[in-house]
Amino acid sequence: MTSKDRGDTVKINVSGRVVMDYVYRSSELTFTAVQGGGPIEPGTTFVEGELGVRFDVELSDKMSVVVEIGKERVDASALLPFIGGTQTTNEDIVIREAHLMINDFLTPGLKAQVGISTWNFDVRGKGSAFAFDPRYSQSILRNWSTAEDTVAAWAGRGDDPEELNPAGIVLTYTKDNITVDVVALPNVIEGGNASLDESLYAIDLWYGLDSMGKGSRLGVIAAISSFGDVPGTPVSGSQSNMITVGGGLTVKFMDGALEIYAEGYVQTGHAGRADIAGVEEDVKAGGNAFQIGFEYHLPNNANNIWFGANLTSISGDGDDVADEDVDGFLSYENVRDLAILEDQYYGMDVDTNYQAIKIFAGASVSFMGGNNNLVFQATVGIVKANKDIVTSGTEDEDKLGNEFDLRTTWNLNKQVALTSVFGYLVDSDVLEDSMGGSGVDGADSKAILATIGMDVKF
Repeated sequence: MTSKDRGDTVKINVSGRVVMDYVYRSSELTFTAVQGGGPIEPGTTFVEGELGVRFDVELSDKMSVVVEIGKERVDASALLPFIGGTQTTNEDIVIREAHLMINDFLTPGLKAQVGISTWNFDVRGKGSAFAFDPRYSQSILRNWSTAEDTVAAWAGRGDDPEELNPAGIVLTYTKDNITVDVVALPNVIEGGNASLDESLYAIDLWYGLDSMGKGSRLGVIAAISSFGDVPGTPVSGSQSNMITVGGGLTVKFMDGALEIYAEGYVQTGHAGRADIAGVEEDVKAGGNAFQIGFEYHLPNNANNIWFGANLTSISGDGDDVADEDVDGFLSYENVRDLAILEDQYYGMDVDTNYQAIKIFAGASVSFMGGNNNLVFQATVGIVKANKDIVTSGTEDEDKLGNEFDLRTTWNLNKQVALTSVFGYLVDSDVLEDSMGGSGVDGADSKAILATIGMDVKF
């Protein structure tokens, strides 16, 4: 519909999504909210999820606006109940997305996105960014530390889900098989004074390698992260300039049946200030991270059988006393392969001082008249800390555990899916020690997560 005063508006698309999950967490997972205190809480269940109504407005052939309102899944480091509940009282309808998109901005081939940014640096392009996805991540300061991990700090970070609303401008220029993003997000987190804002500035370049296999590409990035006061550090605020450089490569062979990927990052520069033995000191960043893996889909199989493996390594701080270095890798990651150890909505979202070998397998079958509409994925993770974690006992620990996950998705049609997740973590010495050790009643090295829910798009 158009009107005299809005004649350039040519189309409005209205869409939406409802995600609702019934989630059970055993007492070992609910304990992460207690952080070393007691008594240990029993397992709990909540109905969690999100709701969004989205408006895509085409103002002209070169300009469009996106606005989405609804209920968020997490806010202020807390899970939000979908309906009622006692997790938090913040259940307001909020603006989830809002940005203006301008095509051929200043020159042909240049796009500008202004507002809440949806930019990420996702090498595989599957919604699992290894280092940069500020829209679906916590503060980059979440893992900031100048000394080695303790079990209390490790457990505390497991109760810290968050989604950010990074605001700024992203310029994207595309020509042939080259794409360049220039990212200016001065307000990833608003801190009041400009020097206290958490900010991100980056430039990335993507080079398409379709000649090697359709969908293959190489990406490189250089980013500067700026922030002020570091939480829990009693020093005067200072503007930091932490530099992250890296990139990745994904190559697809055999008409896309085999994908091999790798990416890595290093950090340097000024990571704020800290109180070191009673003296304010400048702190240097020294984190690093990499992953390498593959995924193979069996050719000409009716059930889309596939398998893959991944090796992930994310640095931690191994210094037994506080010093002038932050050696843990600080990022805006969005990896959720393991429901208990990696998922920020269901589990603990461990994303620093982390080393994992992950093995995946999946298949789909036809169910109740559908065509391969029941999808299964099994995941095994063998996980340890890169650097020992300080316990309350006589020996430090590094074993985060072995995790076994099963995910199922029943696609009733293109709009409606029923989902379930079952996760089982065993042999997690760090988890048990975070609860006080084997001598504490209720402390355990295993944990269980189970969900069943729906995902509706309209």
